[in-house]
Amino acid sequence: MDGNRTVVSDRLAHWRGQQLDRHDPVQFAFLEALQRRAQLASGSLRGVLDARLETLLAAYAERVAAAPVATAPAKRAEKADTLAALGQPRATHNPDYPALPALADFRSAWAALRTAGQVRQTLAQTPSDGGPLNSSVLVHRAIGWMGEVSPAYLQHFLAYIDNLAWLEQMQQRGTLPSRDSVPGRTPARPRRSRTAR
Repeated sequence: MDGNRTVVSDRLAHWRGQQLDRHDPVQFAFLEALQRRAQLASGSLRGVLDARLETLLAAYAERVAAAPVATAPAKRAEKADTLAALGQPRATHNPDYPALPALADFRSAWAALRTAGQVRQTLAQTPSDGGPLNSSVLVHRAIGWMGEVSPAYLQHFLAYIDNLAWLEQMQQRGTLPSRDSVPGRTPARPRRSRTAR
């Protein structure tokens, strides 16, 4: 039985080496977990787990053999190269998709224009009667200084804020689960004030 377990370990390692674990990553992870569990088991449970593992290994081997092995990795690599080329149009040259220098200039000009518009809109919402420690005043002042010191960082910061606002809208619509609705998570208890003690 221990020799059989070594064969199973070698077979799984061989499949992983050939990247056949990517054929069905969830099933492959289940096979590895079942193999580890079978190694720790004893008695009749060990026999049941070994038999189940052999059945699942045979089914996985059949699916891998039936899959077009040679073309799938090539297609994935080709897709990854294409996506990388889209991200860096100046660094790569593809005759089917020529680089457009004006497009990069347009993107940077549009990003700068959008950032300037967002900053103007944000600064226009600054409360006029807020004191020096008013949180809204402090935030608006920080955004103004950020634009003066590092405009590129401000662009990244505003993109991050946009993403957070978008996620909040998705959560309010019910598309994303709220923090309190996650299973196994206990809702946060409200803090007691110090005067209540």
